[in-house]
Amino acid sequence: MAVFPHQLSGGLRQRAAIAMAIAAEPRLLLADEPTTALDATVQAQLLALLDALRHRSGLAVLLITHDFGVAAEIADRIAVLYAGRLVEEGPAATMTAAPLHPYSQGLLAASVLFEAAGAGRLVEIEGAPPDQGEAVAGCAFAPRCPSAMARCRAEAPGITASQDRRVRCFLVGDAVEP
Repeated sequence: MAVFPHQLSGGLRQRAAIAMAIAAEPRLLLADEPTTALDATVQAQLLALLDALRHRSGLAVLLITHDFGVAAEIADRIAVLYAGRLVEEGPAATMTAAPLHPYSQGLLAASVLFEAAGAGRLVEIEGAPPDQGEAVAGCAFAPRCPSAMARCRAEAPGITASQDRRVRCFLVGDAVEP
């Protein structure tokens, strides 16, 4: 309490912010990359704490992360967004075992979860996302997608829905919504 925020490391500032948020006993905690500045041990402790709070006090946690491993550890469901659009959503166990959208597959392959499963080296997703203000014709992921077809570049796919999953990709079933 005797130091200024600029005198603390990023990890300590992160922990203080999380502690203040939890101390307020919210019903919903919006956690945007809560483990980024933390080492692996503290990250595991934080995720265990959030999971315990979810189950003990009914806290709902909306976790925003690029890390499939972090999401798989705490989430019941995972929604993957690309360029501001939902590309896939479903139960965490299903999404981490067998993602359907090429971007979801790329995120998993770039995750330590993938490496820990003995699947091999981490894989980089080639290219860069589109600029936020840029209008994109077709599927926004098409320029980076190893499976993109001409149709992907020409028109935006709709959402294909099954009983527990939704995916926005021409490679998966018949789209039901634009």
